[in-house]
Amino acid sequence: MQPSRRMRLTDQIAKVIFFLCALLLVGVIVSVIYFIASKAFLIFGSGVNPLTFLFGTTWDPTGIGHMDADGNPVPYFGAGGLILGSVVTTLLSVLLVIPFAVGTAIFFTELAPKWVITLLQPLLEIFTGIPSVVIGFLGLIVLVPWLQQLSSPLTGGLATGGYGWGAAILVLFVMVLPTVISVSIDALRAVPQSVREASLALGSTRWQMIFKAVVPAASTGIATAVVLGLARAIGETLAVAMVLQGHRLPENLFSLKIFFQPNVNITAFIAQDFGETAGTAQNAYWTLAFILLFISFLFICISRYLASRSVYK
Repeated sequence: MQPSRRMRLTDQIAKVIFFLCALLLVGVIVSVIYFIASKAFLIFGSGVNPLTFLFGTTWDPTGIGHMDADGNPVPYFGAGGLILGSVVTTLLSVLLVIPFAVGTAIFFTELAPKWVITLLQPLLEIFTGIPSVVIGFLGLIVLVPWLQQLSSPLTGGLATGGYGWGAAILVLFVMVLPTVISVSIDALRAVPQSVREASLALGSTRWQMIFKAVVPAASTGIATAVVLGLARAIGETLAVAMVLQGHRLPENLFSLKIFFQPNVNITAFIAQDFGETAGTAQNAYWTLAFILLFISFLFICISRYLASRSVYK
């Protein structure tokens, strides 16, 4: 067999192998989505109202905490409080992350001396790889007692006053920050040097060049970083569960006190209770998992859309 023919045959074999690998990956993803979706919608065939599930605030799918007059468990499937907890902690943590992440990325790419970048870049990579359980332990040991003292005037010295959404928001802030910083740095570095040179040539100061030329040019990449941060935060489980420690949504929703008392979200309940349920109760947790999957998928779609609108490909 001649070398050229052998090379073409090798290329064809490689293409087939890579295609099969890609097909396998797509098949696995579709199978996971189908499996979760097939379990998620069973709950509504059991007589549960979708509106009650999405907007109700009492979550007790096993009915252990609610008994009728005869002592029989009465299940409740109100996941509205869990969804609210996930949305509030995710959005507020990312809103806190944005100024810190963008400011750090600007410092890395536009202002920092080379030796500072050489020193801090490995630290940022190590920070990104810290296990969530370690951050959860730090939140439990350091953050919760501090928040308990800080919130004492609001909670009246409640023993569990440091737990809740406030602690979860700060834990997510620590976990999401390095991801958003890294992607923002890449977005700013992707802006051509000619944009900076043109801005300075027109008489801009260094700060005007950064904020009126470089940052707007990298805005789609920075927005993608924020969306990826949202996707990371919405799915975080262990660290958040360690500092929430709640079993139901508190009653005082429109008070700052709600941030400094045990509270709930979707991932914490799935982690704590899924393995101890069966039947309809377990189907309810599959529905929660599907809601999380849908939200994450939505964030990824937004990220891809923003990336496709980038000024500099």
